[in-house]
Amino acid sequence: MSRAGCLALIFFGLFAFCNAIRHPFVHDDVVFILKNPHITEFKSWVEMFKVPAISGGINTYYRPVLEVLYRFEYHLFGPRPFGFHLFNVIVHIINGLLLFGLLLRLGLREAVAWVTALFFLIHPVQTEAVSCISGISNLWMALGILLALHAYLKKWYTVSLSCFAMAFLSKEQALMFVPLIMVIDYSRGVKNFRSWTFFGLAACILLWLRQSVTGASLLKDITVSPGELYLRVMAIPRDIGMFVRLIFCPYDLHYYRSTDILQANGIAWILALIFLAGIFYAFHRWPKARPTLILGFGWFWAALLPVLNIAPLINEYSFILTPEHFLYLPIVGILIVVVSAADYFLTSHVIPAQAGIYKRLLLSLVVAGCLSLTWYQNTFWKSEIVLFERMLRFEPNFGRGHLLLAKAYYFNGRPHEADVHFAKAYTIMSGYVKKASNLTAKKYYIGFVKEILNDWAWNDYMFTQARQNLKLSGEL
Repeated sequence: MSRAGCLALIFFGLFAFCNAIRHPFVHDDVVFILKNPHITEFKSWVEMFKVPAISGGINTYYRPVLEVLYRFEYHLFGPRPFGFHLFNVIVHIINGLLLFGLLLRLGLREAVAWVTALFFLIHPVQTEAVSCISGISNLWMALGILLALHAYLKKWYTVSLSCFAMAFLSKEQALMFVPLIMVIDYSRGVKNFRSWTFFGLAACILLWLRQSVTGASLLKDITVSPGELYLRVMAIPRDIGMFVRLIFCPYDLHYYRSTDILQANGIAWILALIFLAGIFYAFHRWPKARPTLILGFGWFWAALLPVLNIAPLINEYSFILTPEHFLYLPIVGILIVVVSAADYFLTSHVIPAQAGIYKRLLLSLVVAGCLSLTWYQNTFWKSEIVLFERMLRFEPNFGRGHLLLAKAYYFNGRPHEADVHFAKAYTIMSGYVKKASNLTAKKYYIGFVKEILNDWAWNDYMFTQARQNLKLSGEL
């Protein structure tokens, strides 16, 4: 790797997210850090490997490495968000440098590897992982995966296994490592069945450890409702299309992105089949491009597979969780294909003397666009009100979203606006109580309704008190 290329990646990474560094703690940051009663108990970190962080079925978290990391950060920065934000940006930049080196090791041209790493760093879809402090789970997991891949290619299997375990114990999505090494080996013409089996068994052991500590069985949660599983699987093409569209046209980035699995999927399946036909055509039409196609599309699929509707990550009723931070590493696959294709086209179909000019012009335009959108998207993480208002602009039927915005208004002394969203949250959640056929789900929504009514009552009390004070002061 050239020193100039690395310095340029560091510069662009800092520039893209420098306006997010001074933002406060928001939402999950408050839960996992400010309101964590054990955040200062750094000496008891061993206990974190014996208990789950958060319990709740499939959403049970067993992320002891992440818990250690939070306490280490709090030990360094205290209750000041600046240090946490800066740490996120630094880890993100390190991931970009590791990706640059990994792509070079996999045989991509230095220019293609650098541009791919650059867009990985500055793409606006990365803001949810980088600008949100609790997004460190994605960044730290990716750090472990990238280090594990470097070690795997060097045949340092013990080191690779250690990094894979660190990634998994930071976030369960790290299971992507097993299909990723298969894709990478296959793109190089290597069939390393022994290593694949070894890391597959390691993944099973890590899943068993998670189940032993949390009591949550991933297989049981997946198969408990065959009808619901069918609906989730049928929605996969729609999700993939949405994720791909976000990479090329990220106009509607927002928090708590969800997919309604009850919507029709026919058009999505037709488009998916057309897309697959196009991939197979390119695969046979350009034999020299096969390794790149395998690496790119295989990376995207393998990295997205652990969160692609198989596990029931239900936000509420028929809405499944499809957040933008799921794309943090999968985006690399699409970038590999697009950047390689653009480089090939400009090199092969443009006069050599002009190819360099067109490449620099195109790169400048796309980089400027990405940086502008990333800066703009970062601004939505400056407060919970701004964040949740944007969320509801795109998720108007999301009950929890209305509750979150109502609470944000309440805590910021805006009870009248809070009242409106408490009412909407109550209407949606009480409707789910009537719709839910599963007793466990019904109890879950009843609990939400009780929470809404309790918070709503406090808001009405504060609203009444505020009106009385205004009357007494003669302002009303």
